[in-house]
Amino acid sequence: MNTLDQLVYCSRSRLAPDDERAAVLDIVHVAAFLNARNGITGALTLQDGVFVQLLEGSPSALDILMLHLHFDERHEDIEIVARGRIERRAFPAWGMTAPTPGPCGVLSRLIVERSDDLTAWREAMDALLAEPA
Repeated sequence: MNTLDQLVYCSRSRLAPDDERAAVLDIVHVAAFLNARNGITGALTLQDGVFVQLLEGSPSALDILMLHLHFDERHEDIEIVARGRIERRAFPAWGMTAPTPGPCGVLSRLIVERSDDLTAWREAMDALLAEPA
C-alpha cells in the first residue's frame, strides 16, 4: 500500500517584490520536473511576502524535499505548519502549480494563525486555483 502525506509549509520570501512573479514561475517550472520524478504534487503561492506550499507524496519523499528546500536562498524561516496522512491527492494532475498571486483573506488569516488544519489550507489553495488568471 502506498502511503501518502500532505504537508503545508510557510517561509518568508527573500525576493524583491519586482522579482517575485518570475521567481515563482521558475520554481514551478523546475519543481514540475523534479517533483514528478519523485512522486510529489502540490501547489505554491506567494502571499504577503510569505511562500505557502502544499505538497503531497510519500513521507520519505517529502522529508527529503524539505531538507533540500532549506538550501534555497529565495526564502528563509521555513516552518511546516500542517502535516498529515491523506487517502488521495488533492492536486493529482499537478507536478506543481502556482495559483495566481493576489490578496486572499482566508490564506492571509491561515498564514498569521499558522493553522495546523490541512483542510483549511487545501480549500484556500483550491480557491486560488479556481480564480481566473
